[in-house]
Amino acid sequence: MNENQAIVENSQPKVALEEEKVTPRNFTAFVVGAFGRDFSYNFFTTYLLTFILFSKTLTDLQFSCVSIIIIGARIFDAFNDPIMGGIIENTNTRWGKFRPWITIGAVATSVVVILIFSVPVDGWGFIGFLAIMYLIYSITFTMNDIAYWGLLPALGRRDHDRNRLMSIESVIGGAGSGLVGLVVPALTTTYSKYLGGSATSAYMWTAVFAGVVMIAFQLFTSLMLKEKAPMVNVPKKQAPKLSIKDIFRIIKSNDQLLWATVILSLYSIGTGVLSGGLSTIYIYFEFGYNGLLTTIFYVLGGVMNILFTITFPYILQKVKRENIMYFGGIVAICAYLIMMFIGVFVPTGLPIAEIMGLPIYVKFILLCISHMFVGIGTCCFYTLAFLNIANTVEYNEWKTGEREESLIFSLRPFSAKLSSALTQLLVTLVYLAIGVTHVTNGISSLDQAVTKGEITNAEMLSGVETLLSGVPIAQKNALIVCMCLIPIVFLVVALILLKKKFILTTDYFNKIKQDILDRKSANLDDALATENLDSDVE
Repeated sequence: MNENQAIVENSQPKVALEEEKVTPRNFTAFVVGAFGRDFSYNFFTTYLLTFILFSKTLTDLQFSCVSIIIIGARIFDAFNDPIMGGIIENTNTRWGKFRPWITIGAVATSVVVILIFSVPVDGWGFIGFLAIMYLIYSITFTMNDIAYWGLLPALGRRDHDRNRLMSIESVIGGAGSGLVGLVVPALTTTYSKYLGGSATSAYMWTAVFAGVVMIAFQLFTSLMLKEKAPMVNVPKKQAPKLSIKDIFRIIKSNDQLLWATVILSLYSIGTGVLSGGLSTIYIYFEFGYNGLLTTIFYVLGGVMNILFTITFPYILQKVKRENIMYFGGIVAICAYLIMMFIGVFVPTGLPIAEIMGLPIYVKFILLCISHMFVGIGTCCFYTLAFLNIANTVEYNEWKTGEREESLIFSLRPFSAKLSSALTQLLVTLVYLAIGVTHVTNGISSLDQAVTKGEITNAEMLSGVETLLSGVPIAQKNALIVCMCLIPIVFLVVALILLKKKFILTTDYFNKIKQDILDRKSANLDDALATENLDSDVE
C-alpha cells in the first residue's frame, strides 16, 4: 500500500455532504449538443485526407507536405490545449466561463471547414491554403472542445451522473459520427451524381451541412445550459489567475492524469489507423469503388459500439471499471488478429449476392463480423479510458484542494490531437511505402475531368474500376496487415501501462471521493462552530 492509499484508508467517515445532482436541463443541453460537434469533427478528421487523395492531384512530395501540415498543426493544437484550458479557467463573464467559448469556437470552426472543402485550388496553391486554414482550425476547434468537455466534471459531480452524462453523450455523439460514416462514403463515390457529379462537389456540400449542423447543436447547448455558480463567492480582485507556468505545474503534479492521458493516447494512435483512412482505401482496392461497402463496414462496427454505450452505466454498477477495460482491450486485440487473418488468407472470389446493385462477398462479410467485435472491445476500452481522465479531477482535488475541471480536461483533447498527429504520420508512411498515391492520383484526374465537364459521372466510375482492377494482391495484403497489426501493438502497451501505472481503481477512487466529502463536512462543522462562537461573543 502506498502513502496515498494509506491516507485514504485511515480517513474516518463523518457526516458526508450530499453531492449536487445534474439538472435535467443541463443534462439535455450537454448531451444533445454532441451530435453536431461530433458530426463536424468526424467528417473533418476522417475524410479530409480521403478528400485530398480522391479530388486533388498531388506528387508524393506535395502529399508529404499535406501530411506535415496536418501533423504540425495537430501537435501545435495539442500543446495549445492546456493554454486554452487556463484561459477558460480564468474566464468570468455574465454568460459563465464555458458558454462563450463553446459558441465562438463552433461558429469559427464551421466557417473554416466549409472553406477548406470548397475553395477550388490544386497543387502547391492548395498546400499553402491548407497550411493557413488548418492552423486556424486548430485554434477555433480548441476553443469549443476544451469548453465543452470542461462541462462534464463541472456538471456531473456525482459518479452516477457523470457516467450517465458520458454514456448518453457517447450515444448521441456516436450517432453524429455514425451518420458521417453512413452517408459520406456513398455520396462521394457511388452516388456523387446527386451532389454535383464528382467527389469534389459532393465533399463541398457535405462540408456546408457539417458546418450548419455544428453551429445549430452547439448553440442549443450554449443557450439552454445553466452554469453552476461557484460554491464560494470569491471577489473578482481575489479570483485566482493561472499562468502558463501554473498550468504545466498542475498537469505535471497530477501523476494519474498523466498516465490516464498516455493510455488514452496509445489507444487513439493504434485504433486511429483503421478509421483514419487505411480501411477505406483497403475496401476500395479489394472490393471496388463503392462507398456503400465502406458504409456497411463502419455501421456494423458502430452498432455494437452504441449497444455497449447504452448499457454502460448499468454494467458499471456490476463490474469494476478496470475489469471492463481489460476485457475490451483483449477482445479488440483478438478481433484485429482475426481480421488480419481473413484479409490475407481468405480469397475475395465472386460475390454471393447483390443488394441494390451492390455485390456482397463472403470475405467482406467475415471482415464486417470481426470489425463488430473490434467495435465492442474498443468501445469498452475508450469509454473507461476517457472516464479515467474525468476521475483525475477528484484526485487533483484530493491532493491539492482544487478541482481545475477545464485545465484537467484540456488533456483529453490534447491527447486526441497529439495522437491524431501520430496516427496521421503512420497512415502517411503506409501510403507512401505501399504506393497508394499512384492509384489515387489517377482517380483524382478522372474526378477533375467530371468537374470540368469533360466526361460523365458514369464514365468516371468506369475508369476508376479499371484502375482498381490493376492493384496487385501484395499491395492489398500490406494495407490489411498495417491496419490490424499497428492497433494490436499499441493496445498491448496501453494494457500494460494500465496494469502497472494507473492506480485509480474503482475502490480507490470511491475512497478518495469519500475522503473529500469528509473534509468538506469537517470544514462546514468548523465554520458553523466559529459562527456560533462569534454569535455568543456578541
